Amino acid sequence: MLVKDPPVEVSPKLWMLGTNEYPFYLFRGRDQATLFEGGIRSTGPVLREQLQSLGVPADSLKQLVVTHAHPDHVMAVPAIRQLCPAVQVLASELAAQTLAAEKAVAFFCKLDEVLTGSLVRAGLVPDAGPPQPLTEPRIAVDRILQEGDAVVVDEGVAFQVLATPGHSDCLLSFHEPGSKVLIVSDTTGYYLPQLDYYWPNYFTDYGAYVRSIERLAGLDAEILCLSHNGVIRGAAAVAAFLANVLAVTKAYHTRIVDAAKAGQTVREMAATLGAEVYEKTPLMPLDFFQKNCALLVKQSLKHEGIQAA
Repeated sequence: MLVKDPPVEVSPKLWMLGTNEYPFYLFRGRDQATLFEGGIRSTGPVLREQLQSLGVPADSLKQLVVTHAHPDHVMAVPAIRQLCPAVQVLASELAAQTLAAEKAVAFFCKLDEVLTGSLVRAGLVPDAGPPQPLTEPRIAVDRILQEGDAVVVDEGVAFQVLATPGHSDCLLSFHEPGSKVLIVSDTTGYYLPQLDYYWPNYFTDYGAYVRSIERLAGLDAEILCLSHNGVIRGAAAVAAFLANVLAVTKAYHTRIVDAAKAGQTVREMAATLGAEVYEKTPLMPLDFFQKNCALLVKQSLKHEGIQAA
């Protein structure tokens, strides 16, 4: 079963907020609230209104968990800090290093403007006007998370921290065994449920990406919170989703390797693959998808020891 269209309750105490394209996940504990994902700038005002409509006081939000340091997962963090002054930002060491780098954050700001403009033109978020400049050229992290840590969200309830690299080296997933909830961000790539289309996103390491998905599949989760486009609910549905992700990823990799052996260049393969994704979800410019697909091609070839042409 697919759960979408926030604000929507995913399970007792867990809500999907934000937008379908860029959701947040809010756990409402007895004494505090915890938010997973850091969104894009335009989802900040959306989140503020949703918290108000749900009767969640701003000062009750104590933890904001950044899954990884990509712009579509961190650019609402400054606005959330302003809205919720008691919040602590949690992230991996590598993510914290990226968010402390002035050049990286400046690039994130530029890409965030493009993302926000695309969503506004598509009518998916309200136009909040020109972005307010950051008060400082970084996004501060208050607590470093690593494999084996726990994020306590309520009395007797904690999400276990899992290092799940492959999409990025800094990506963390979060598993709560009691309720069998698994928050995976982009560990499983980008999924378009309306088309049943999977776009693998192993931007930093193909082998690690596959191993991360296999690890998630072994957890027997019943609720799988994706970083884009919804939540998969039900043990059978989650198992089927992860099996499909793994199969599509391996087939995508094989397609790239076969094309390279047939003489296609990285540029040619990236152009074809990027155009396919753009046709499915043209929220970003064509060259955005082609550049990202070039990363996938290079990672597949690197994994097989093939010299990129």
